[in-house]
Amino acid sequence: MGDTRRLAGLFGRFLVVMIAAFLTACAGLPQRPELQPEVALRDTSDTVIARELAPQLAAHPGESVFYPLAAGTDAFAMRIALARVAQRSLDIQYYIYETDDTGLTLLAAIMAAADRGVRVRLLLDDIHLAGQDKMLQVIDAHPNIEVRVFNPFASRNVRLLEYVTAFSRINRRMHNKSMTADNQLTIVGGRNVGDEYYGAAQTDFSDLDLLAAGPVVPEVSAVFDDYWNNEAAYPISTLEKPLTGKEAAEQQEKLRNAVDDRAIAV
Repeated sequence: MGDTRRLAGLFGRFLVVMIAAFLTACAGLPQRPELQPEVALRDTSDTVIARELAPQLAAHPGESVFYPLAAGTDAFAMRIALARVAQRSLDIQYYIYETDDTGLTLLAAIMAAADRGVRVRLLLDDIHLAGQDKMLQVIDAHPNIEVRVFNPFASRNVRLLEYVTAFSRINRRMHNKSMTADNQLTIVGGRNVGDEYYGAAQTDFSDLDLLAAGPVVPEVSAVFDDYWNNEAAYPISTLEKPLTGKEAAEQQEKLRNAVDDRAIAV
């Protein structure tokens, strides 16, 4: 009799949790604010990247130049290099962004660029962002960084039920992967951000990226702008309560220290 009562009690609590989760999944997304369209910076010919590329591009007028990044370590080092050399803007778009060693190291480099006055736009698909809202809030709190989430789940914690209640919407994902510095130099290809893509994990994904310059770069930026301004791209500040200035500063410093402690060489 006692076991039956305990089972009934457990089932009752489970049912309450499931009902609450279902209601949360059915609640829908918050109202997306009216946002002015933003586009990539057009005139960045005064940047270091532009000046360094000018002779090579002048030798091939109207053509783009490409350099393959086959090795994961090279692909990661080049992303860090873009963040370090950028002077005006960084536009970053990924389907998967893990907050592991490589992800945190790249975030720290992005934040360092923002500290130098670089405008950073970070656009991530929400499908693999469960549990990462706090880190995105920390980055977004920087005055020169804006984070948007593409096609977010309404519930930031209970996601599974939305595949039942809103499958047609949730099934629309953003698989684009690009990182563009000063609208002059871009990395595109198959790699997301995570240790397994850059030779930093036991599992090593074989993939290919291209470093590109020339007329193709504004085309990549135009695609980024289309997604950035899409009604499905929500500012992270719309989905979660923004951090206080003090908390954001403390968490940003923790991020810098965590990366320093790992002492990852690139």
